[in-house]
Amino acid sequence: MEIMTMNSINVNVKGTTKSEVLREFADMAFANGKVSDAAGFYQDLCLREEESTTGFGGGIAIPHAKSAFVNEVGVFVGRGENEVEWDALDGAPVHCWICLLVPETGGQEHLRLLSQLSRKLMDPEFVAKLKEGSEQDILTLVQGVIS
Repeated sequence: MEIMTMNSINVNVKGTTKSEVLREFADMAFANGKVSDAAGFYQDLCLREEESTTGFGGGIAIPHAKSAFVNEVGVFVGRGENEVEWDALDGAPVHCWICLLVPETGGQEHLRLLSQLSRKLMDPEFVAKLKEGSEQDILTLVQGVIS
């Protein structure tokens, strides 16, 4: 299976709180067969957020979890009009997310994905396309980084 498909992108995230947004990602992952239990994966995302913020800065967060509920590695991207308080490193609210799913037995895969995506988030052109591009643009953009 592919790490990311068109079904992994939601340019209309509705959540207005961190909890609501994380729930949307857990539900999306379940609907796409990437997790066996949406509620369990949601809890793992929340636990990871409690450890330290995944708010990258510049309106972007990278929520992620290594979880027993994850069937296979996945990357989901979401964007919404609501600015959500995320305790980001720069204090800015978030309206764009890249959610990483890695099985508990996934070794260092999440670190590889985090590293690759974090480097690209320093590129203003990449960030602009992520925040404003079409779903196809986002798919092409992110697949180019994670493959």
